[in-house]
Amino acid sequence: MGGRRLLAGMATGALALGIGAAFADSAPMPNPFAKYSTAEGVVLAIRSDFAPVGGHVRVTVYDGEANFLETAAAKLDAEVNEEGVALVTLADLAPGDYAFVAYFDKNGDGKLNRSLIGKPKEPFVFSNDVRPKLKKPTFEETKVAVAPGEVVVLTLKD
Repeated sequence: MGGRRLLAGMATGALALGIGAAFADSAPMPNPFAKYSTAEGVVLAIRSDFAPVGGHVRVTVYDGEANFLETAAAKLDAEVNEEGVALVTLADLAPGDYAFVAYFDKNGDGKLNRSLIGKPKEPFVFSNDVRPKLKKPTFEETKVAVAPGEVVVLTLKD
């Protein structure tokens, strides 16, 4: 009978360990980009595994559907740091919905170079990681709700 109690106790302990492991697995992971947060505004962190330190990333900000991909609310540029991240702080950005487009300016000419059919020749990314195939994305697909202190991460892919 002592053996049964021992097995029952072991099963209860294993169950408790299993439940504890389930809770540990579901704990949120820390955001490695939170360190860039600032109370002064919204921070765009454009990361890249291929852009060299000092390379230029250009960012365009759109504030509504009516002018999306036509008239920018802001155009900014940032250099890639030693962590492979270009940081842009938008200090005067009111809380709300915005869409962001970023590209790595490979040749440093300050514009997004395109092929004869209009396809970008330089790495680019839309907010929400929208990757258009045959049509331009919409503001609705790319918009992000932001407020001061938030960090929006965009990942460039080569």
